[in-house]
Amino acid sequence: MVFPASAGDVSLNRWILNVTVNEDGLVDELIQVEVANGGSLPLDGISFIVPASNVEVVYDFDHTFSSKGQIIEQQAVNNGIKLIVKFNTSVKTGETWNGRIAFKAKDIARKTDRDYTIELPVDMPQAIISGKNTDIGISQDAEVRGQMFLPKGIEVTSVTPKPFRILFQNSHMVPTWTSQDLHAKDVIILNGSFSDVLNKIAGIDARSKVLSKSLIEAKANGIDVTDAEEHLKIAEDFNTNNANSALSSFWKKDEASALESVGNAENEINLAEKSFRASGKTGVTTGKAEQETGNNTTPGFGSIALILVIGISFMILRKNS
Repeated sequence: MVFPASAGDVSLNRWILNVTVNEDGLVDELIQVEVANGGSLPLDGISFIVPASNVEVVYDFDHTFSSKGQIIEQQAVNNGIKLIVKFNTSVKTGETWNGRIAFKAKDIARKTDRDYTIELPVDMPQAIISGKNTDIGISQDAEVRGQMFLPKGIEVTSVTPKPFRILFQNSHMVPTWTSQDLHAKDVIILNGSFSDVLNKIAGIDARSKVLSKSLIEAKANGIDVTDAEEHLKIAEDFNTNNANSALSSFWKKDEASALESVGNAENEINLAEKSFRASGKTGVTTGKAEQETGNNTTPGFGSIALILVIGISFMILRKNS
């Protein structure tokens, strides 16, 4: 049951889920939290349940952090593991607590061959006051939203609640929910399957990013890479960057056109890499690109800064119909 916040309550202002499903099924999760203490007693912490068989909290500034500091304890419960976040300094009446809590969790995602099923409850935390757990109210304008990076080459076959967008970002599919799409006590249920077409598109996309960075470095060193840039631009257009691209055809379920476009993109990226090698800049080789495209894992916690903004430029967006 969801409890609307009222005057005098501890209320939840922000609960943002940043989820990465790795190729092996392990889940990286970072939750951004803000709670306000409108009650008469100090707020000593919060607790919530992760539906996992094993949880490893990631402690560093970029992951689990708050200005007040915190200690996180774990307790096994029937439906997972309870994380008990104890604040080093209690939150007084009229104050708020802002923090990040990051962890790796096992068995949130289930992998069968190359198919994935993810079931993630959007459970709200409880407040810890005087050593007791009490329900937290949800503020009227609470920010509850999330994004989920899927393994490379995995397409969404079904998902509830319906996302606002499914992004193609950093060579991965990323369902995205806004506060209008995701609510307290919802359960995200997502099924994904491996797509050979999507995997080819993602591979070219990853190679393009590696080569683009190398070309920028070469130009900074005074090397003429104009020919490589031209072939790279054509490759990106064939792959993701226009209405007739392989990615656009993939969204439309036109596999034949997608395969044709991604084949053209591969030819152009090969020419771009060949031209780059011939330019005399040999410090960065295409072997690096091949290594990256062969890695079928997800961005992990390193992508969190990208996850937080929906309207980032250079994203390929698909509005769900």
